[in-house]
Amino acid sequence: MCSTRVVASVVFVFVAGCTSDAQPSPPAQRKLLTAVPRLAVVQTSRSPHLDGSLDDPTWAVARPSGAFVETREGGSAGIRASAKFLWDAQHLYVGVDVNDALLRASDRKHDAQLWKQDCVELMLDPDGDGKDYFEIQVSPRGVVFDTRYDARRVPKPFGHLDWDSQINVGVLPRGEIDDRVVDAGYAVEVAIPWHAFSLDGKPVQPPAIGDEWRVNLYVMDLGAKRQQAAAWSPLGIGDFHVPSRFGILAFEGLAD
Repeated sequence: MCSTRVVASVVFVFVAGCTSDAQPSPPAQRKLLTAVPRLAVVQTSRSPHLDGSLDDPTWAVARPSGAFVETREGGSAGIRASAKFLWDAQHLYVGVDVNDALLRASDRKHDAQLWKQDCVELMLDPDGDGKDYFEIQVSPRGVVFDTRYDARRVPKPFGHLDWDSQINVGVLPRGEIDDRVVDAGYAVEVAIPWHAFSLDGKPVQPPAIGDEWRVNLYVMDLGAKRQQAAAWSPLGIGDFHVPSRFGILAFEGLAD
Protein backbone atom coordinates (compact mmCIF):
# COMPACT_ATOMS: atom_id res chain seq x y z
CA MET A 1 0.00 0.00 0.00
CA CYS A 2 1.33 3.44 -0.87
CA SER A 3 0.17 7.03 -0.40
CA THR A 4 0.23 9.76 -3.00
CA ARG A 5 -0.58 13.46 -2.87
CA VAL A 6 -2.84 15.10 -5.44
CA VAL A 7 -2.92 18.90 -5.64
CA ALA A 8 -5.00 20.67 -8.29
CA SER A 9 -6.83 23.84 -9.17
CA VAL A 10 -10.26 22.77 -10.33
CA VAL A 11 -13.90 23.62 -10.86
CA PHE A 12 -16.69 21.82 -8.93
CA VAL A 13 -20.13 20.83 -10.23
CA PHE A 14 -23.42 20.22 -8.37
CA VAL A 15 -24.78 16.70 -8.28
CA ALA A 16 -28.53 16.25 -8.42
CA GLY A 17 -28.82 12.50 -8.10
CA CYS A 18 -27.62 11.98 -4.55
CA THR A 19 -29.93 10.18 -2.18
CA SER A 20 -29.49 8.26 1.02
CA ASP A 21 -28.81 4.56 0.69
CA ALA A 22 -29.98 3.81 4.21
CA GLN A 23 -33.22 1.95 4.80
CA PRO A 24 -35.60 3.51 7.35
CA SER A 25 -35.40 1.97 10.79
CA PRO A 26 -38.39 0.06 12.19
CA PRO A 27 -40.84 2.50 13.85
CA ALA A 28 -39.92 1.33 17.37
CA GLN A 29 -36.25 2.12 16.74
CA ARG A 30 -36.62 5.48 15.04
CA LYS A 31 -35.41 8.68 16.66
CA LEU A 32 -36.87 12.12 16.15
CA LEU A 33 -34.49 14.38 14.27
CA THR A 34 -32.77 16.82 16.57
CA ALA A 35 -31.98 20.44 15.75
CA VAL A 36 -29.47 20.84 12.95
CA PRO A 37 -25.83 20.98 14.08
CA ARG A 38 -24.06 24.28 14.54
CA LEU A 39 -20.32 24.87 14.18
CA ALA A 40 -18.24 27.96 14.93
CA VAL A 41 -15.82 28.77 12.10
CA VAL A 42 -12.67 30.54 13.28
CA GLN A 43 -10.96 33.14 11.12
CA THR A 44 -7.36 32.39 10.21
CA SER A 45 -4.46 34.73 9.54
CA ARG A 46 -2.64 32.07 7.53
CA SER A 47 -4.12 29.91 4.80
CA PRO A 48 -3.56 26.14 5.09
CA HIS A 49 -1.22 24.46 2.62
CA LEU A 50 -3.53 22.46 0.35
CA ASP A 51 -1.74 19.13 0.18
CA GLY A 52 -4.52 16.93 1.58
CA SER A 53 -2.93 16.71 5.03
CA LEU A 54 -4.96 18.07 7.92
CA ASP A 55 -1.80 17.99 10.08
CA ASP A 56 -0.99 21.53 8.90
CA PRO A 57 -0.70 23.67 12.10
CA THR A 58 -3.22 26.10 10.58
CA TRP A 59 -5.97 23.51 11.08
CA ALA A 60 -5.15 23.18 14.79
CA VAL A 61 -7.38 26.15 15.71
CA ALA A 62 -10.37 24.88 13.69
CA ARG A 63 -13.23 23.32 15.62
CA PRO A 64 -14.11 19.79 14.48
CA SER A 65 -17.58 18.93 13.27
CA GLY A 66 -17.80 15.69 15.21
CA ALA A 67 -18.48 12.36 13.56
CA PHE A 68 -20.79 12.28 10.55
CA VAL A 69 -24.03 10.36 11.05
CA GLU A 70 -26.48 8.20 9.12
CA THR A 71 -28.11 10.47 6.56
CA ARG A 72 -31.81 9.97 7.32
CA GLU A 73 -32.28 9.71 11.07
CA GLY A 74 -28.92 10.69 12.52
CA GLY A 75 -27.86 7.40 14.03
CA SER A 76 -24.43 5.79 13.82
CA ALA A 77 -23.05 5.78 10.26
CA GLY A 78 -21.11 2.96 8.66
CA ILE A 79 -18.49 5.49 7.53
CA ARG A 80 -16.18 7.35 9.90
CA ALA A 81 -15.70 10.93 8.74
CA SER A 82 -15.40 14.42 10.20
CA ALA A 83 -14.74 17.95 8.96
CA LYS A 84 -13.16 21.29 9.86
CA PHE A 85 -13.72 24.80 8.51
CA LEU A 86 -11.67 28.01 8.50
CA TRP A 87 -12.07 31.34 6.72
CA ASP A 88 -10.20 34.49 5.80
CA ALA A 89 -10.79 37.51 3.57
CA GLN A 90 -10.27 35.47 0.39
CA HIS A 91 -11.55 31.92 0.98
CA LEU A 92 -13.67 29.46 2.87
CA TYR A 93 -11.47 26.47 3.74
CA VAL A 94 -12.90 22.99 4.25
CA GLY A 95 -11.02 19.91 5.39
CA VAL A 96 -12.65 16.47 5.51
CA ASP A 97 -11.08 13.26 6.79
CA VAL A 98 -12.59 9.91 5.74
CA ASN A 99 -11.77 6.41 6.98
CA ASP A 100 -12.32 4.05 4.05
CA ALA A 101 -10.95 0.52 3.71
CA LEU A 102 -11.57 0.35 -0.05
CA LEU A 103 -10.82 3.43 -2.16
CA ARG A 104 -12.86 3.36 -5.35
CA ALA A 105 -12.69 6.33 -7.70
CA SER A 106 -12.19 5.32 -11.31
CA ASP A 107 -13.45 8.58 -12.83
CA ARG A 108 -10.71 10.92 -14.01
CA LYS A 109 -12.75 13.46 -15.95
CA HIS A 110 -14.04 16.72 -14.58
CA ASP A 111 -17.82 16.67 -14.02
CA ALA A 112 -17.98 12.87 -13.96
CA GLN A 113 -20.71 11.35 -11.77
CA LEU A 114 -18.49 11.12 -8.72
CA TRP A 115 -21.33 10.34 -6.31
CA LYS A 116 -21.56 6.79 -7.69
CA GLN A 117 -18.23 5.83 -6.06
CA ASP A 118 -16.18 7.45 -3.26
CA CYS A 119 -16.32 11.21 -2.77
CA VAL A 120 -16.81 14.09 -0.37
CA GLU A 121 -19.77 16.35 -1.09
CA LEU A 122 -20.40 19.89 0.14
CA MET A 123 -23.62 21.92 -0.19
CA LEU A 124 -23.71 25.63 0.65
CA ASP A 125 -26.70 27.96 0.98
CA PRO A 126 -25.10 31.32 1.90
CA ASP A 127 -28.27 33.21 2.87
CA GLY A 128 -30.15 30.18 4.17
CA ASP A 129 -33.31 30.73 2.13
CA GLY A 130 -33.24 27.36 0.34
CA LYS A 131 -32.53 29.04 -3.00
CA ASP A 132 -29.36 29.68 -5.01
CA TYR A 133 -27.42 26.96 -3.26
CA PHE A 134 -24.18 25.35 -4.42
CA GLU A 135 -22.74 21.84 -4.35
CA ILE A 136 -19.15 20.65 -4.62
CA GLN A 137 -17.86 17.08 -4.85
CA VAL A 138 -14.27 15.83 -4.74
CA SER A 139 -13.09 12.26 -5.26
CA PRO A 140 -10.00 10.64 -3.68
CA ARG A 141 -8.25 11.33 -7.02
CA GLY A 142 -8.88 15.07 -6.75
CA VAL A 143 -11.48 15.00 -9.55
CA VAL A 144 -14.23 17.58 -9.08
CA PHE A 145 -17.87 18.10 -10.02
CA ASP A 146 -19.80 21.39 -9.28
CA THR A 147 -23.01 23.31 -10.09
CA ARG A 148 -25.61 25.73 -8.74
CA TYR A 149 -29.37 25.42 -8.16
CA ASP A 150 -32.06 28.13 -8.22
CA ALA A 151 -34.16 26.14 -5.74
CA ARG A 152 -34.37 22.57 -4.52
CA ARG A 153 -33.31 20.46 -7.55
CA VAL A 154 -34.24 23.30 -9.93
CA PRO A 155 -33.32 23.21 -12.76
CA LYS A 156 -33.30 19.47 -13.29
CA PRO A 157 -31.37 17.29 -13.57
CA PHE A 158 -28.02 18.83 -12.57
CA GLY A 159 -28.61 22.53 -12.01
CA HIS A 160 -26.53 25.24 -13.69
CA LEU A 161 -23.47 23.32 -14.82
CA ASP A 162 -21.84 26.51 -16.07
CA TRP A 163 -21.24 27.70 -12.50
CA ASP A 164 -17.50 27.92 -11.83
CA SER A 165 -16.52 27.48 -8.20
CA GLN A 166 -12.90 28.43 -9.01
CA ILE A 167 -11.68 26.34 -6.11
CA ASN A 168 -8.32 24.85 -5.25
CA VAL A 169 -8.21 21.33 -3.88
CA GLY A 170 -5.65 19.03 -2.28
CA VAL A 171 -6.27 15.31 -1.72
CA LEU A 172 -4.19 12.74 0.13
CA PRO A 173 -5.26 9.09 -0.39
CA ARG A 174 -4.09 6.74 2.35
CA GLY A 175 -3.76 3.75 0.06
CA GLU A 176 -3.80 2.77 -3.61
CA ILE A 177 -7.02 3.73 -5.40
CA ASP A 178 -8.95 1.01 -7.28
CA ASP A 179 -6.81 -1.95 -6.25
CA ARG A 180 -7.83 -4.83 -3.96
CA VAL A 181 -5.47 -4.03 -1.08
CA VAL A 182 -6.97 -2.72 2.16
CA ASP A 183 -6.76 1.08 2.41
CA ALA A 184 -6.96 3.52 5.33
CA GLY A 185 -8.98 6.35 3.76
CA TYR A 186 -8.29 9.82 2.43
CA ALA A 187 -8.43 13.51 3.30
CA VAL A 188 -9.70 16.40 1.19
CA GLU A 189 -8.91 20.11 1.52
CA VAL A 190 -10.67 22.79 -0.52
CA ALA A 191 -10.34 26.56 -0.72
CA ILE A 192 -13.42 28.27 -2.18
CA PRO A 193 -13.04 31.96 -3.11
CA TRP A 194 -15.88 34.15 -1.90
CA HIS A 195 -16.27 35.70 -5.36
CA ALA A 196 -17.39 32.31 -6.70
CA PHE A 197 -20.72 32.88 -4.94
CA SER A 198 -21.55 35.96 -7.02
CA LEU A 199 -24.80 35.45 -8.96
CA ASP A 200 -24.96 38.78 -10.80
CA GLY A 201 -21.32 39.55 -11.52
CA LYS A 202 -21.03 41.96 -8.59
CA PRO A 203 -18.18 41.51 -6.10
CA VAL A 204 -19.04 39.31 -3.12
CA GLN A 205 -17.68 40.26 0.26
CA PRO A 206 -16.56 37.65 2.79
CA PRO A 207 -18.94 37.05 5.71
CA ALA A 208 -18.87 39.45 8.62
CA ILE A 209 -18.12 38.15 12.08
CA GLY A 210 -21.45 36.91 13.44
CA ASP A 211 -22.86 35.92 10.03
CA GLU A 212 -24.28 32.43 9.56
CA TRP A 213 -24.45 30.19 6.48
CA ARG A 214 -26.39 26.97 5.95
CA VAL A 215 -24.10 24.13 4.89
CA ASN A 216 -24.11 20.34 4.77
CA LEU A 217 -21.40 17.78 4.16
CA TYR A 218 -21.67 14.19 2.96
CA VAL A 219 -19.38 11.26 2.28
CA MET A 220 -20.21 8.66 -0.37
CA ASP A 221 -18.53 5.25 -0.07
CA LEU A 222 -18.76 2.46 -2.64
CA GLY A 223 -17.93 -0.75 -0.80
CA ALA A 224 -17.43 -4.25 -2.12
CA LYS A 225 -21.18 -4.97 -2.15
CA ARG A 226 -23.07 -1.70 -1.91
CA GLN A 227 -22.77 2.06 -1.50
CA GLN A 228 -23.32 3.83 1.78
CA ALA A 229 -23.33 7.46 2.87
CA ALA A 230 -22.89 9.66 5.92
CA ALA A 231 -23.80 13.30 6.61
CA TRP A 232 -22.91 16.09 9.00
CA SER A 233 -26.60 16.96 9.42
CA PRO A 234 -29.22 14.20 8.93
CA LEU A 235 -32.00 15.01 6.49
CA GLY A 236 -35.04 12.97 7.53
CA ILE A 237 -35.60 11.59 4.03
CA GLY A 238 -33.60 9.81 1.34
CA ASP A 239 -32.52 12.98 -0.46
CA PHE A 240 -29.47 15.16 0.10
CA HIS A 241 -31.17 18.27 -1.31
CA VAL A 242 -32.98 19.43 1.84
CA PRO A 243 -31.70 22.96 2.56
CA SER A 244 -33.87 23.31 5.67
CA ARG A 245 -31.84 20.48 7.24
CA PHE A 246 -28.42 21.90 6.37
CA GLY A 247 -26.26 22.66 9.41
CA ILE A 248 -25.22 26.15 10.51
CA LEU A 249 -21.76 27.67 10.13
CA ALA A 250 -21.27 30.65 12.48
CA PHE A 251 -18.35 32.86 11.44
CA GLU A 252 -16.10 34.04 14.27
CA GLY A 253 -13.00 36.20 14.52
CA LEU A 254 -9.40 35.18 14.97
CA ALA A 255 -8.68 32.52 17.57
CA ASP A 256 -7.18 33.75 20.85
